[in-house]
Amino acid sequence: MITIGIHYLDDIASVDVRGKFIKGQGGFQLQMLIDKVMTAGTSKILLNLTEVPMVDSMGIGEIVRAFTKVQESGGTLKLVGLTDRVYGALQITRLLSLIENFKTEEEAVASFVKTNGKPAKPRARKKKEVETD
Repeated sequence: MITIGIHYLDDIASVDVRGKFIKGQGGFQLQMLIDKVMTAGTSKILLNLTEVPMVDSMGIGEIVRAFTKVQESGGTLKLVGLTDRVYGALQITRLLSLIENFKTEEEAVASFVKTNGKPAKPRARKKKEVETD
């Protein structure tokens, strides 16, 4: 089972994925939440994979789909907290040469600060979660 939640850091949305990102697990929910975040006007998105122990080709495809959707809308998607197995899978597919990745959420947020000059502050907002079987 995979769980996907969202929390906000000022104008940055962090989409938090937990569980194995494999065939039939969470792809639709990820795309739905990415759409929801962008429709709300957020163009800076972190895909936090800290609690994802593994990803297969379907999961990689969903990451590519999310990245492409955000980029085509004029936004930026960055990856956070890649485990060794996830890092290896993304490195083999050469996605890490296209998508920026950071070890921590703080580093990723700071990379946005370098772009606009303003520090991001945590915003009190409800965390939303979606579970799939």
